[in-house]
Amino acid sequence: MHRTLIKLLRRVDIRYVYRFMAVCVIPVAMVFSPGSRIAYQYFRKRRGQGRWQALLSTYRNHCLFGQTVIDKFAMYAGRHFEVHSIGHELFYAHVREDQPVMLLNAHVGCSEMLGYNLSQTKPCNVLVYGGEKQELMEYRKKQFADMGIKMIPVGVDGVDIMEIVDCLDRGEALSVFADRFMNPKKVLHSTIHGFKVKLSRGPFSLAVNRGIEVYMVLAMKQQDGSYDGRIIYLDYDKTLPHREQRQQLVDLYTAEIEKILEDYPLQWFNYFDIWED
Repeated sequence: MHRTLIKLLRRVDIRYVYRFMAVCVIPVAMVFSPGSRIAYQYFRKRRGQGRWQALLSTYRNHCLFGQTVIDKFAMYAGRHFEVHSIGHELFYAHVREDQPVMLLNAHVGCSEMLGYNLSQTKPCNVLVYGGEKQELMEYRKKQFADMGIKMIPVGVDGVDIMEIVDCLDRGEALSVFADRFMNPKKVLHSTIHGFKVKLSRGPFSLAVNRGIEVYMVLAMKQQDGSYDGRIIYLDYDKTLPHREQRQQLVDLYTAEIEKILEDYPLQWFNYFDIWED
């Protein structure tokens, strides 16, 4: 299916693929996907929308998510998307140094698109889900081939944690999604839209314990098909006790997510229940 989609995107206008997905795929996905219920509750409870408005927002949210997925496959097929990035000046200054840098992503928009357009000189290690199809892993490798980007599979047996530690010891960059959690006993608490959320403690603890400079990296899809890239420096106080540093860092992270969602309320693609209630 993946190979067929890529071949199709080499020959067909991407807008036709969007329309087919919106009519034939999204309604079915909304019926059977647990993520659609989480998205609906987000718009209903967290954004305060009425039932029908929340249902429409869930549909539009799924359409946008589907478009970002199609865009990634279009990239694999050779198509290029314009990315307007801001905040890269300070980022490039840090990546030129010998110290490691951590890039925290979130399931808002499609940060992978920004990754294809960064011109960093520092090697970058990206944590990806190791259970994905081999074809997808190969396509990503081709896209990242000349960019000094290496994928580290996680979430499967046999993951070498030392590979993550070693890349930081070498002064490289580490990119990781930080808006989900695997172990409910190892979480940090913060707020989004005034509601309490739980996030994985691991990325924040790793950054604080090593005193690493931290950035958020996000890219949101715009109406003209381009992407709005944001590289946001999370300037936490490294002189505080580690526990307070972790809390400050996670609060900075969620505050930026909240700001982005005010500009792009339909591009919250975290179909994982992080809410306290």
